[in-house]
Amino acid sequence: MAIIIAVTNHKGGVGKTTTVANTGAGLVRKSKKMHVLVIDLDPQSNLTQNLFPHERRDYKGQTTIAQVLGGAAIIDDAIVPTSIKGLDLVPSHIDLFEQEPNIQNGAGAVLGLHSALSRSDVLNKYDFILIDCPPNLGTFMTNALYAASHVIIPIEASNRFALDGIQSLFKKVNDVNVFKQGTKTQTLGYLITRCDMRTNIAKTMTTAIRQAFGDLVFRTAIRSNTDFDKAIMLNKTIFQQDLRASGASDYSDVASEIIERLKFKLPSPELVVQKEGTEREVPVT
Repeated sequence: MAIIIAVTNHKGGVGKTTTVANTGAGLVRKSKKMHVLVIDLDPQSNLTQNLFPHERRDYKGQTTIAQVLGGAAIIDDAIVPTSIKGLDLVPSHIDLFEQEPNIQNGAGAVLGLHSALSRSDVLNKYDFILIDCPPNLGTFMTNALYAASHVIIPIEASNRFALDGIQSLFKKVNDVNVFKQGTKTQTLGYLITRCDMRTNIAKTMTTAIRQAFGDLVFRTAIRSNTDFDKAIMLNKTIFQQDLRASGASDYSDVASEIIERLKFKLPSPELVVQKEGTEREVPVT
């Protein structure tokens, strides 16, 4: 069964989309047999713009999460492969804004995404499902939190107000857990983003975040890096932009920490038969 992780913070500009795209890419790099699905649950569709196949940039006629949550399509029909092997995408669209009034007063306000995943074989096809949430506490965040087993909360180190409102997010998670059957949504960790330790604000905020949340804070902090901006402009992940960039190293380490925290067993290496009939492991690069 796929491990479902919502990446959320109701503040904008904290690196949620960057984290989903690059953590997904980082995870599939850990094993050639790893399969990761990322779901764009934000009507602004930034994750979709980043990862949708370049040869189909207009994605005319493509089924999106808007039709899935609206009941007009199944989630399997919305899945598209990205340019990264093992990483697939459920795209979003501005039309998702129009769906919110239609579902917020019914069961879909809480169960929409969970039901869509449960009715398909998606959970058996992927090792991880990462959900990019919109920057608010509304219907789509509720959907993500109900569907997810875990949540990652990015917190920006370059903003002295970064910790403001975290209690509202805690309350949202707790409110959703009241309705959940079985396992509740757990906090997998707080991820420090946009971190430039040459500045006093980053030093102060990093210390405050680690003091506030202790071991729940990822050991890895995402360093500020202009290569992220270059990658976004070219619709690439940081790994495609520059493997030598600090951001590539950071998100690779985040992926390793996720695997460690969840005690996730990596898929076994592929085996090939050599001429002499013996088997050997194919190294993962």
